[in-house]
Amino acid sequence: MATIKSYTTVEQSRKLAEILPLESADMKWYFWKSEIDAPKLPTFGYSKDAAENYKSTEAVYLPCWSLAALLGVLPKGYSLGARTNRKYYVCMTHINHNVSEFDNPVDACYEMILKLHELKML
Repeated sequence: MATIKSYTTVEQSRKLAEILPLESADMKWYFWKSEIDAPKLPTFGYSKDAAENYKSTEAVYLPCWSLAALLGVLPKGYSLGARTNRKYYVCMTHINHNVSEFDNPVDACYEMILKLHELKML
């Protein structure tokens, strides 16, 4: 059985930080640049002020979004759905044809946010 992730990866977080208001993040990635390949877990409580303080250090301090935070930034009328085959998708409510499916809800929300940003609909 596949593990359902609860928050964005470091790579997804970097991309979303370019798109979303940083205040919409509810978690943070914090690690030393020298430990970039080490396993890590995000913690709760992103702070824009704290991020500014770490810019000149060897630390990485990135916003991270939980599934709840990602759902919170989707425009009104969009919802997360799941199929019986355990695939997830995001679509306009009641219109779910031709949508991409993903193994977990975080990836489904992430991809929809990228698409909506590209279409200037966020």
